[in-house]
Amino acid sequence: MDRISHLPDEVLSKILSLLQTKDVMRTMLLSKRFKSLWMFVSRLEFDDSTHFPKPLFGGALEPDYRIFRQFVDRSLMSLEGQVLQSLYLKLGRHFTDGDVAIWVRSALKRSLVELKLECTESNLRSYVYSKCRHFLPKILYTTCETLVVLKLKYVGLDVPDLVCLRSLKTLSLKSVFFSNQRSLLRLLPNCPVLEDLLIQRRPYSNPGLIFQIVVPSLKRLSLNYYGIKELEIDAPSLKYMHIVDSSPDLLVIKSLNINEMVKANIHINLSRPEKLLHSLSSAEHIRLCLSASEVVYPVGSCFHRLKHLEVCTCKSEWLDLFMHLLEDSPSLKVIKINQCHPANYVRPRWNQPSSVPRCLSSNLEIWEWIKYEGTQEEKELSTYILKTAVCLKKASFTANSNDDKKKLQMLQKLSLSRRVSSTCELVFN
Repeated sequence: MDRISHLPDEVLSKILSLLQTKDVMRTMLLSKRFKSLWMFVSRLEFDDSTHFPKPLFGGALEPDYRIFRQFVDRSLMSLEGQVLQSLYLKLGRHFTDGDVAIWVRSALKRSLVELKLECTESNLRSYVYSKCRHFLPKILYTTCETLVVLKLKYVGLDVPDLVCLRSLKTLSLKSVFFSNQRSLLRLLPNCPVLEDLLIQRRPYSNPGLIFQIVVPSLKRLSLNYYGIKELEIDAPSLKYMHIVDSSPDLLVIKSLNINEMVKANIHINLSRPEKLLHSLSSAEHIRLCLSASEVVYPVGSCFHRLKHLEVCTCKSEWLDLFMHLLEDSPSLKVIKINQCHPANYVRPRWNQPSSVPRCLSSNLEIWEWIKYEGTQEEKELSTYILKTAVCLKKASFTANSNDDKKKLQMLQKLSLSRRVSSTCELVFN
């Protein structure tokens, strides 16, 4: 104990910050040195499922929420004058909106930088399907001058007309319930320096929302949602985009202003894909899984910067889309074909292009096919790539079959294909 006690306050505070908050408080009993040292810890974490369990009949334990609430109250009040870097609240079914409001208000007085608030999933279902709903305190929307990071999970959002989150750079909304359609429209425009936005939703809450994301400062967007009705993105600084909607309903893209895109991962059902594809013309890395009611490829598009392309084969339109991208992406170095989702469709027909795409004659180095089934169109496409890709260094195939004999036959046919690149390594998995 003497060795630890003689360490500088800064070192001890850093050590204490690595412990759970309830354990940090217990260090007060170690010595006089530690009696007030815990108050310099800038990161607090409270979980009512693990703090202060009380015995029940039969020897089982259940958290005593009354003691937990007093513990959080006293902990935050004891930090008078100290800057609070991070506050994490993980709450079960006993908490009230009033409790959260008091704790958030107390943390904001201490120049809170990061807030993580998580309710249990059972609580979320209760306020989705009943009138018992827990929402983010109104004070958080208007008095957060110092808040940079806000991460919410299983929490309700009822955004007022007046919002000011002028320092917020990271916003994470996981399984968040919106009180109405305008909640998100009110929130985002009032985050003037927002750079990182994540919205992740479950099928059982807020289906059919219209997403209007107008954030000039936004750099990273991750939208994992079930049942988007309409999508509009005006984010000229956006560089990384991840959009997944596994709903069978068609999504309508109203407008896209994302001219600085570097990396995009898209899995959606579209009415027509040309608006999306045209907006990705500056991307260097694209991963696509698209289904469209009408395949209209944007005439005149050219993906000059595209170096890494991954296409999912689960949709019937994949081959037509892939060939268009191949012809219009002269800088492609890596191509990956993968059946990421179960496929159930009529097999597409392979049509050899009239001229060899420029990427095959000058740049393509890696060709990878995962869940290769050896169908006619797959074999013809692979053979074509092998005999035209001049710079190809590695061609890798992973068979989608548990039948060793069938797998061997597929791979033997590929191994007999003529390779124009003398340095190409053929790999079978």
